[in-house]
Amino acid sequence: MRFSFESVDATHYDELRPTYAPEAVRWVADRARLEPASLVVDLAAGTGQLSRRFVRLGVRVVAVEPAANMRALLATTLPDVTALPGTAEAIPLGDDEADAVVVGNAFHHFDAEAAFAEIRRVLRREGALALFWARTDRHADGLRLGIREIDEVVERERGSTPIVEAYRAWYEPPEHVEGFTTLERRSFPTTRTMASARLADLFATSSDIASLPEPQRPRLLARIGELAADLPETLELAERSDVQLWFRDVPPG
Repeated sequence: MRFSFESVDATHYDELRPTYAPEAVRWVADRARLEPASLVVDLAAGTGQLSRRFVRLGVRVVAVEPAANMRALLATTLPDVTALPGTAEAIPLGDDEADAVVVGNAFHHFDAEAAFAEIRRVLRREGALALFWARTDRHADGLRLGIREIDEVVERERGSTPIVEAYRAWYEPPEHVEGFTTLERRSFPTTRTMASARLADLFATSSDIASLPEPQRPRLLARIGELAADLPETLELAERSDVQLWFRDVPPG
């Protein structure tokens, strides 16, 4: 059963989820040769973290998001983006319409075979598919022990779930996908600042935590809050934006 983000607080999600390095977005835009008239489709757009980055480049953006709460907030905060209900397996666009399809931290929720086929359908010839992943990188020495303890508690509680295993599988994506060119990969370091008091709220927006049953989920979030109280008030978190890029293949002849 697919996880529904309608169970997640959309405001917390918008405020706390990691975003993507501008350099990562620019690399994709350059490789895809995006121009002001180009159409970028943001699949499973959430509240628009990735849409926001592409709007700043001046391209047209259509955000496809199945969760009504996420889509409503996106439509309010990003009026220049067209927000549509839909999924990666049923994209509400016609054939060959998109110059690029982008996905932020979400492809592990898709039926990969069906999603690749549907993305290829909506992409124009040589259009780009870019999967963005916001990953945690090494933390500064002063934070490492405290953050590590939280990570260990989270790892023990959530264990190995289908969501976790699907996410980890995309650390090593397929080099070759039917109908697409060979995979290209780049990684871009970035940092972000957040209040330690909001770490529990951040974890609560993650599907692997939000999908935990009662009373396990609130117990885990309470423990995260307790551990976060021993951290500095403001955290500088080292992260990176990993990008996996394919282009719609054009058969010879």
